[in-house]
Amino acid sequence: MDETSTTTTLKETLNMATMKELDATENLEADELIFYHSLRNDLDLLKKNPSLQTIHHILNYSKSLR
Repeated sequence: MDETSTTTTLKETLNMATMKELDATENLEADELIFYHSLRNDLDLLKKNPSLQTIHHILNYSKSLR
């Protein structure tokens, strides 16, 4: 039987994703870099941290649609 481990793979994937993000901004000119950061900030504003109650309401609603 073979054993598999995902923790190493996940860590490597996360590290590669971080490296790719850094590499993506390396070759940008000033205007492109400004646009990238403004877009990134706008997307960060869309992040939400719903309360646990809100999550339960959404899950109950989706279960009721079945």
